[in-house]
Amino acid sequence: MLNCLCCSLIVGAGFLAAFLYSRSCAAAGVAFRAGTGAMVGLLAGLVYALSASLFGAIASFALGMGDIDQIVEQMRQVPSMDPELLERITEIVDNAGMALILLAALVVNLLFGAIFATVGGLIGGALFKKEARPAF
Repeated sequence: MLNCLCCSLIVGAGFLAAFLYSRSCAAAGVAFRAGTGAMVGLLAGLVYALSASLFGAIASFALGMGDIDQIVEQMRQVPSMDPELLERITEIVDNAGMALILLAALVVNLLFGAIFATVGGLIGGALFKKEARPAF
């Protein structure tokens, strides 16, 4: 349930971005369509991914969760973890370190941000669409 709430916040960010951009378009007399809302939502998803990754990395280091050995030890305590898989993951993490984990978090945030914020922007674009004012 909490996961759905988090994704709805990303959808809401795309929706809010579409709403704000539609107001700017209306004031300028420019057309605003669903496709424009989707593009604005996609940009909001990009901003989400970068900021969530940055703040997540800062929080991880501030709370002491940036220690690779602790992460590997927690993975060893999972009873259903395949020992061979655990050994491969440990080898990869030892070689690449925390940079790999942060990069993986950025990729996941980009994926979810792009999908859900674009959906929010598309919904906002469909609801707030406006045609351009005729030029006189």
